[in-house]
Amino acid sequence: MSSSKTIQIPRGLKDILPDEQKYWFWLEKNFQDVAHLSGFERIILPAFEATELFKRSVGEFTDIVTKQMYTFKDLGGNSVTLRPEGTAGVVRAYLEHGMKVLPQPVKLYYWGPMYRYERPQSGRYREFYQFGMEMIGDMDPLTDALLIQSAARYYQKVGLKNLLVKINSLGTPKSRVKVVAVLEKYLSIHKKDLCPDCKLRLKKNVLRVLDCKVAKCKEITSETGHLIIDNLDTESKKRFTKVLEHLDEMKVPYELAPNLVRGLDYYTHTIFEIVTADDDTALGGGGRYDGLIKLLGGADTPAVGYAGGVERTIDALKKQEVLIPEMAKTDIFVVQLGERAKSKVVDLISQLEQIGLRVSSLMGKESIQTQLKAASDLNSPIALIIGDQEVHDRNVIMRDMHDRAQETVIDRNVVKMVMQKLEEKRFNF
Repeated sequence: MSSSKTIQIPRGLKDILPDEQKYWFWLEKNFQDVAHLSGFERIILPAFEATELFKRSVGEFTDIVTKQMYTFKDLGGNSVTLRPEGTAGVVRAYLEHGMKVLPQPVKLYYWGPMYRYERPQSGRYREFYQFGMEMIGDMDPLTDALLIQSAARYYQKVGLKNLLVKINSLGTPKSRVKVVAVLEKYLSIHKKDLCPDCKLRLKKNVLRVLDCKVAKCKEITSETGHLIIDNLDTESKKRFTKVLEHLDEMKVPYELAPNLVRGLDYYTHTIFEIVTADDDTALGGGGRYDGLIKLLGGADTPAVGYAGGVERTIDALKKQEVLIPEMAKTDIFVVQLGERAKSKVVDLISQLEQIGLRVSSLMGKESIQTQLKAASDLNSPIALIIGDQEVHDRNVIMRDMHDRAQETVIDRNVVKMVMQKLEEKRFNF
């Protein structure tokens, strides 16, 4: 008798089972639609990169680099890291493929898994999915507002309500130095009450203290927000005001969040998060990172981006009880009535399968009610009904399974009409 234990999935990972797929399909399709309508093109990034890329871009003393990255030596002795976020890879690709010669800004979007070793909790996994949009090559404050608008529009499109943009500014690198000095002075007074991680951050990267989730640290930093805004230079304040004015014009709801810093080192000027206003759950965030391209070896190039979490968005959809369309398990269901219809049904199924459609049917003697119920159970958008009369008249009845509308289509037009109907339904999904 075998004593071996069943192998289970590692902690912090999850299987995405068939009954969850409708959420993933819904989110990805709508994200692609919003990105394309906003002029973004897709980039597919590798799952791992040179470790140095993330150390230099994300920040050597951030929690991601010091605690969370999956880093290992490959068989050639090179240090590589499973990507913990997407922006660094996009910037690396922008530089490596000479995209600076393209019309600016270059607008790219991505969707895929990221990897961080952190404590698993609701909405957080060690393998998690992110979607992101990056606009590289434009410094105009309007660019920031347009990106925020696109991100907010996406969440509205998938059905979420009560959304709020939390927004702040870190200013220019010059004003950031002043902000850091003021924060160091203030937080040093409370050093003994900071958590061990924040005591280290106070030495290495003081802005990370404001991002700490430990209750005592949050209490200490709750009064520091004005220190950031008050110490921005005139240029930074004017730019931030312009971003807010554009958001007002776009009617994008926002709230000033003076303590917001985000968790990565490459941000400058505008930083923001999109949250559900009822429970303050962060769905994602982003901001401007004008120094990152130069830091990675390129010319001084402005850029702004956003990344959202798929699992967090799904959790929000469930919490708000948003109804998501069921996924069709077949494209066409063919209903056959009578012996004379069988040969015609077999030929039609063959034609439809040859053009790549999923076709289902019951070829027994079941009633039309039984067959239509099967079509409904498979969530088929269309049913084609063929009986003895249709064989004689050389036509087919096409039934919309959602509104139950029917129309008669002559044989030679069936495939064309089916494709047209499916395209309409795809567009309206």
